[in-house]
Amino acid sequence: MRSNRLLTILIITTFILFYQTVYPEAAHTVNDVTQNTTQESQPLEKETEDINAIPLYPIAKLNFEGNKHFNNKRLRDLFNWQSDKIYSRNEINEGFERIISAYRKNGFIFAQVIPRTSTISIGNPAISINVKIREGKRLRFGTFSITGYKLFSKSELLRQLSVRKGQYFTRTSLEAGIVRIQMLYSEHGYPNVEIETSIINLSPDMGELGIGLQIREGIKVRLSEIKVSGNEKTKSDVILRELPVKVDEYYDQRKIDQSYHRLRNLGFFYHINSNLLEASTSDDSIIFHAKVTEARTGRLVGILGYAPPIEGSESVPQLTGVVEFRETNLLGTGRDIHFHWKSGLLRSLSIGYKEPWILGKPILLGVTYSQLRQRNQINDAESEENAANISGNMKFDRYYEGAMTLGYKQIMFEGYSPLPVTTPQDPLSSTMTTQLDNPPTIERGTKYSVTLRFTRDSRDYYINPTNGRRDSFAVELSQSKFNLRKMWLDIQQYFQTWENQIIAFEIHAAAAWGVNFPPTELFYLGGATTLRGYDEDWFSGPRRVHTNLEYRFLTGRNSQIFTFIDLGSVTFIDRPSVFDKLRVGYGFGARLESKGGVIQLDYGLAAGDSALRGKIHVKLGASF
Repeated sequence: MRSNRLLTILIITTFILFYQTVYPEAAHTVNDVTQNTTQESQPLEKETEDINAIPLYPIAKLNFEGNKHFNNKRLRDLFNWQSDKIYSRNEINEGFERIISAYRKNGFIFAQVIPRTSTISIGNPAISINVKIREGKRLRFGTFSITGYKLFSKSELLRQLSVRKGQYFTRTSLEAGIVRIQMLYSEHGYPNVEIETSIINLSPDMGELGIGLQIREGIKVRLSEIKVSGNEKTKSDVILRELPVKVDEYYDQRKIDQSYHRLRNLGFFYHINSNLLEASTSDDSIIFHAKVTEARTGRLVGILGYAPPIEGSESVPQLTGVVEFRETNLLGTGRDIHFHWKSGLLRSLSIGYKEPWILGKPILLGVTYSQLRQRNQINDAESEENAANISGNMKFDRYYEGAMTLGYKQIMFEGYSPLPVTTPQDPLSSTMTTQLDNPPTIERGTKYSVTLRFTRDSRDYYINPTNGRRDSFAVELSQSKFNLRKMWLDIQQYFQTWENQIIAFEIHAAAAWGVNFPPTELFYLGGATTLRGYDEDWFSGPRRVHTNLEYRFLTGRNSQIFTFIDLGSVTFIDRPSVFDKLRVGYGFGARLESKGGVIQLDYGLAAGDSALRGKIHVKLGASF
């Protein structure tokens, strides 16, 4: 698709040349102005006739007058003024050019800057610059003329342009409108559309600029061939079935973008060439060619957590461990197998398998078997569960996925009656009950459940996203002696601030309703994945809320260093609607990954802890 993003620059250039012919007093450029700086000057000590003759001095003062649209701070920022910086002549001229460019971008085509300079000889030599701003009349859009269109109506094209008569002229809004028109044509098989802009009416006194758009639609283009290359392990049909584009379909830019998004988020490839199109033998066809570089999709990961002993107690350092094996592209077929083992207060074992594309449809069928053992850190009561489930996932549209899981559990736990008034949320609480008068009772039961989940995921790259958002909502309905209902809500948002700098914000909420909660059905908080700076799964309750905020510095495609702050709380077991106090953790970490493996380190501190009492989580992985 041919780009016309610089056409509006030609409009502005043509307009300025015309205006200078009609209004010769406005013909000053920055260099012209800087060579005539003595007019209207009020000398401080010694005036300088020409900025180009000024030695390399710091600019001690930079003042503006006559400006209304931009305040002084904004103008100094555009100039990039620093009082202790030594400026060259080119840097001074470039600073004024940026100011003029900002005015013209916002519709002040007649804007001028008239600098007046003075040298200051007190102490170290420096200069002072007073700048007179003549903003001129701000342009508004006038009438629009569109010619050459056949496929769409004029009203539809104006709607895509999204600017109207009387609206203030900005280069950005005009360029964005032209891009939207190009995208409209590209989504309907015309990627070679050309749009030529021109000035059809110029009224400086009224401050209006009429714009003409000449559209050359070109010919309709179809996809003559779809192919992949570079795949050594992954079978070609596994890749092709993920693509929404089909042979002999007409070109649709939305499907091209969706294809790249899906290939990137499969996790099978280390790199995908972003240029997915190649010229064909005829003008009315084009070739879709996905050039990929295979990634190692097998992972063996070990995670070690260390927590120092509780200060003032006889406790010992606590270690937690996780071992995880996963292959997401078994034998190049897209099948997924995984094994997960975790130790600590909450011990778990999970084995699963996923089969993609059932009956040739984008349906994923998975089966999982898991065991869970939990020990209460207060009274050493134990609980356990054995579970199995079968799930089906289906993708639809570009970002959406629905899932249904059927589950079965056998649950056993030691219970006490009545429940204590206090809870084990804070093991250091002086009011905590450590011994219960009544002996434990063994509770057993089975649970049948169905879980429905809906997910929207627009992240550009799920391993290390730079923008986009993931929302997930799930509900579980179950039939058992415990009469439980559950709900989950997860929101993850990513913003790019500066180049390679990302803000990652997550909020997670979960709630359960019922009576006689088994401990294994509670929600746990604390540790590497929820609340860093605290022991793994140290807090538990029937409802949980936690949020994570990270500022990331990207150091590679899959690598980053970051700082974080985590907040979270759970409700009391005997008072499910009352939250315990808010816990805060903060710290820093790094994730460094290559084709050969991953190293991840988190160092978290609980609010109020000294710097040496942080919790360390180390993740070491090998790829194969």
